[in-house]
Amino acid sequence: MPLQLLALQLTNYHTLGRSHGQRLMRRMQTRLTQAINHLKRAEDWQCAWGDGHMVFCLPDTSARGAQQLARRLLRQLAEHRFHYQGASLRFEMRAGLHTLCLEGGKAPDYRKQIMRTLHIACHGAEPLNVSPQLQQALAAPPPAAAAAPSRQLRFLLQQLDEPARARLVDELLLASVRG
Repeated sequence: MPLQLLALQLTNYHTLGRSHGQRLMRRMQTRLTQAINHLKRAEDWQCAWGDGHMVFCLPDTSARGAQQLARRLLRQLAEHRFHYQGASLRFEMRAGLHTLCLEGGKAPDYRKQIMRTLHIACHGAEPLNVSPQLQQALAAPPPAAAAAPSRQLRFLLQQLDEPARARLVDELLLASVRG
């Protein structure tokens, strides 16, 4: 499965830094990172973070799964507010998604791929921007085998009583935040 890269750009980072100071920006960035760590999956890892930009690697994630995660992050982080001296501050964000095919004999230049993902996030016109490679992956029909486990899982979940289903959901939530 290809490796998906997700970049977040805090579009008003420098403006807030000039008006409120870099010390506050570092505190806000730390709190934002904590919020993101609660929203992302345990297996997703941050590979770059600085100067208002963050890049994540999303292993074992389909293009559609990466797109859903990016949308969820943007939606929930848009509501995240920081209170400072009576003001309510928030970061404005843009995201970029890129897919990296790891098959073949040549190892990719990861730094170049990270920079490409950041470029997609920074220069796109939409809140969520995707690379041509990811657009191609999204346009491809899902593998036929992907539908069968979904139906099997739905059948198994229907067999559980409500308390068992609630315990399963609780365990899945706990597992997703363990790190």
